[in-house]
Amino acid sequence: MALIKTCNCGILTSALPLRHMKNSTLIEALRSNYIEYFRLFHNQHGIQVHVDRETALIIANGPPGNHILRTNLPSAGTEESIDALLSRISSQTGGIRWLLFPQDKPWDLRDRLKRRGLITGQGDLWMFRQLQHLPKSSPPSSMCISPVRDLPDLRAWWTASALGFGTSQRAAQRWYDAFRRHGLGRRSHVTNYIGKIDKTVVTTATLILTAGIAGIYDLSTPQQYRGNGFASALVYELLAQARSQGLAYAGLQTGDAEQFYQSLGFNTRFQEEEFFWSADQPES
Repeated sequence: MALIKTCNCGILTSALPLRHMKNSTLIEALRSNYIEYFRLFHNQHGIQVHVDRETALIIANGPPGNHILRTNLPSAGTEESIDALLSRISSQTGGIRWLLFPQDKPWDLRDRLKRRGLITGQGDLWMFRQLQHLPKSSPPSSMCISPVRDLPDLRAWWTASALGFGTSQRAAQRWYDAFRRHGLGRRSHVTNYIGKIDKTVVTTATLILTAGIAGIYDLSTPQQYRGNGFASALVYELLAQARSQGLAYAGLQTGDAEQFYQSLGFNTRFQEEEFFWSADQPES
């Protein structure tokens, strides 16, 4: 048997078990979890994350990107509110990715953005999996999965994650700094995980337990270690951790790994609708 080290992770639960909630509510729970993920980067490297009743957005001018993650604008004066929002954004950056979700308001926001000439596109898939019945999964016998609890492990996570995503450690510095400040057990609902063979990290991921759902992020395996079941074993361990905390669902976003996650029991329930705004965009 592989050595599986576990942690006592706290969660913020919703009023009702998500297994009894409709699809839009499930998407909204993962969006709240997603916003919590981005909040980890606030005030680092000039990154600003703003969350209030009307909007949630991140301005990074680099990784992890500029995104509007939630819009809840008043029905009265909506055009003025959009103008004010874009004016504020333009003082900080030259472009942003505006995501539209089923619960965003006003209900005709899509048409309002199209009339302004924003370019549309389809973004990541949002996939979910129930946690009541997980298969009995045995990771490779030499594999050890453990939470990151100290700086040497975080540095190992950082190095392997950058390799898995095909980027440099310099480009991934913002992730290291975010988790150095908020991880390592300081926030019980945010945990990084590493899978090791001997002393070599072969797969990495991040688990966030908040808003009544388990959010899986940053799953990565360096190229030379793929095809050995390491990432699958890590995902199943994260799912087991989430279930042990009483959660009913896990969710994630992916752009190109739908089949892989389907093989682990995830189902696609939503695809991001994107709108792209740039400061030099002509007036409609």
